[in-house]
Amino acid sequence: MKITLDMSISKLLDAFDREFGVSLGIYKGAHKSDNIKLFEIADPRKNQKAFIVINKDTSVESAEAMFRNTFGIRVQVKDRNGNTVSQENTLGGIRKLDKGFVDNNDNNNINLIDDENEDISDDSSEENNNKKKKNKKSYFLKPKVVKHTVEDKIKEIDKYYLGFQRSERYKSMLNLLSCMEEARLTYPDSKELIDHIEEIKSKSLNISNLSIKKRKFAILVLIIITSILSIIGIGTWGYNLYAKIKKDREADSIIKEIDNLRIRKGSLMESGNISEANAIDESINSKSERLNSIQNETRASIANYFIIASLFLAVILAMFILRLNKYNVTSIRFGKAT
Repeated sequence: MKITLDMSISKLLDAFDREFGVSLGIYKGAHKSDNIKLFEIADPRKNQKAFIVINKDTSVESAEAMFRNTFGIRVQVKDRNGNTVSQENTLGGIRKLDKGFVDNNDNNNINLIDDENEDISDDSSEENNNKKKKNKKSYFLKPKVVKHTVEDKIKEIDKYYLGFQRSERYKSMLNLLSCMEEARLTYPDSKELIDHIEEIKSKSLNISNLSIKKRKFAILVLIIITSILSIIGIGTWGYNLYAKIKKDREADSIIKEIDNLRIRKGSLMESGNISEANAIDESINSKSERLNSIQNETRASIANYFIIASLFLAVILAMFILRLNKYNVTSIRFGKAT
C-alpha cells in the first residue's frame, strides 16, 4: 500500500480499514475535515513529494514511525474497537487476532510438529487431538506482551526529568516534554501516568522558573560589564582623539614658528649679521626635532580593545536574550494541564 501526501484523510482511513482491518488515529488537523489532504497537516519542512509503502508485514511501531519521520504526522494504529495494540504486532497480524484467523503457513509448521508427536505416540486418543487443536487456536489468539508498559514510561519520564534537573538546559527540557507527550498519547486512559505527568510538570515548572531567574541575572551582569567596557572604550577613544587634535595644532604652530625664523634668518644674512643668523639656525633645528618627534609619535590605543570586547559581549548578550525568550516560551508548556 503506497501512501502519498496527495491522499485525503478519508481515503487513507478507508484504505487502512479495507487493507488491514485496523483504524488509524490522526492527532493533527483531522478535526477540521476528513476530506482535507495529508499535505495540509504535514510538516512543511518535509519533502512534499515523499511517500511511504506499508504492507501486512509492517509492524505497528514501524508504520507510526514512517508517518512521523517522513510526513511529520503523528498517528496511532488501533483495532476496529478503538483499542491500542502492541507496537510489535504487524498490521496483518492485528486482523488475525481480531478474527481468530490462522495463517496456512503457520498451520503447516504446526502440523509438522504434530506429525512428529503422532509418530512418537500413535495411540493418542481423539480427546487429546481436540485439546491440541484448541491449543493451536489459543496460540494465535494470545496477544503478544507489550514491550513498553505504563511503568516503563514512568521510569523513562523520571530519567529525562533527572537530566533536566541536573542540567536545566533547553535540550533537556524538550526531551522531557516530548517524552511526556508521547507517553500521554500512548496511554491516554492511564490515570496513574497522567497524575505522574502532572506531578513532573509541577516540579519542572519550579526548576524552569529558577533557571529563568539565573539566566536573567546572568544577562543583567553581561549588560553591566558590556556597558562599562563600552563607556571605557568610547571615553578612551574620545581622549585619544582630543590628544591627536591637540598635537596637530602644536605641529602647525611649530611649522609657523620655523617659517618665521627662516624669514628672519634670511633678513639677518642680507644685513651681514652672521652670528645672530647662526643662533637662529640652532633654534630652527631644535624646533624641527620637536616637530619630527610629534609627527612620528605613534602608540597603540587600548580604546580599540575595549570597543572590540564590548561588541563581542554585546553579541553574546543578544544570544542569551534570544535563548532566554525561547526557554521561557517553552517552559510555559509545563504549566498547561495535560
